Amino acid sequence: MNTFTGPFRLMMKEMSMTFYINIAITFVLFLFFNFLGFIDAADSGTFFLFGPLFIVFLLYPFINFKGYKYIVSLGGTRKQFVFAFYLSGLIFSLISVLLLNLFYYLSTNIINSASTSVDFFHFANLVNTSNGLVYLWVDFSWIFFLFSLGMIAKTIWFNYGTILSLVVATILLIISTVVIVFSDMSWLMDLFFLHHLPFVTILFGFALVFLLVSYLLMKNAPLEKGNRLNFKQQKLKTIS
Repeated sequence: MNTFTGPFRLMMKEMSMTFYINIAITFVLFLFFNFLGFIDAADSGTFFLFGPLFIVFLLYPFINFKGYKYIVSLGGTRKQFVFAFYLSGLIFSLISVLLLNLFYYLSTNIINSASTSVDFFHFANLVNTSNGLVYLWVDFSWIFFLFSLGMIAKTIWFNYGTILSLVVATILLIISTVVIVFSDMSWLMDLFFLHHLPFVTILFGFALVFLLVSYLLMKNAPLEKGNRLNFKQQKLKTIS
């Protein structure tokens, strides 16, 4: 794997099966919810269609990180693995956004004309706009953020092991709980509900930071999970 093509094809193949399964689940939910509306069983209900795809992008790094060993063992580099993973995630996220919004469009503009009463919730509804590009950007920002969140969590876990990762997660959970309980979080609720477009743009910024940190951790990552500290010590001994 001296070129980028091999790692990229491997990561695309690793991610494709999970992606196709979740697209199929989303499509089945789309048909089922619209059927409920068609037979007036939904009673003008609001349904969530994005759940399977949002969840799978959060889990993608945990599901498909095994490609790291394959790529490195076949002569690929750590950087190739990271870039192939990122590019594959970007491609599938763009496809997901287009398909989700295609379902929204079909339900709103075509199926609803057949007297169905189903309404699919979209985070862009909080923006109060009919601009299709905003709908695409909101979905993409959420998916991109969830993918980056899973990536940095998996990267830290892989580099530093389970115990240290759980300690860090526990500390962050305690800090978050203290902040939520003892601080005024109304500004965050206002940002989420009243200014959702800036909110998802901030999420996109966090996603870029998470992916950058993950890249910096993985470009010199050990071969086995949790061996980063030992790996650093071995490198220092070799240099000395």
